[in-house]
Amino acid sequence: MRTFEAASFLRRAGADTILTRQLFQDNMETFLARAEVVKNAQMYKNNIAISVISKNTSNPALIAAQAADELLNIKGINGSFVLSEIEGYIFISGRSLGDINVQVILEKLGGGGHLTVAGAQLSDMSMEDAIALVEKAVDEYIKEGER
Repeated sequence: MRTFEAASFLRRAGADTILTRQLFQDNMETFLARAEVVKNAQMYKNNIAISVISKNTSNPALIAAQAADELLNIKGINGSFVLSEIEGYIFISGRSLGDINVQVILEKLGGGGHLTVAGAQLSDMSMEDAIALVEKAVDEYIKEGER
C-alpha cells in the first residue's frame, strides 16, 4: 500500500513515471547476467541463496548487488550472498529481508554493513574456498543463536 501511495504522491507532484522507468532500465547484457546469477543460485540451510558471477561478466560488482537483491524476491529466500571475482579479489554482496543479519555474518569474514545489506572482500583464495567460508560463517551465526 505504501508503494502505491508514494507513486500517487509523485504523480500528483508532476513526476514523469515513464521517464523514471527509462532512467532505471538495464541493458540486455546486464539483465541476462543478473538472470544467470539468480538461475545458478544454490540453496543453503533451506532459506539462504548463494551464487557466483562468472569471471567474464561486465560490471561484476553491480551485477552482484542487483542479483543479491533479486534473489530476495523469490519466495522462501530470506538471505542471499553473491560472490564475484575482480582482479584477484573475491567480493561478497549479502542481502536479507531482516530476519537474517548479513552484517554479522560478513563481519566474520572481515566485512561489514547493515542488518539487511552488507559486503566483504577476500583475497588469496579460490572461489570454492570463499563459498566454504560464507557457509561456515552462516553456520556459526546460526549456532550462536543470532537468528
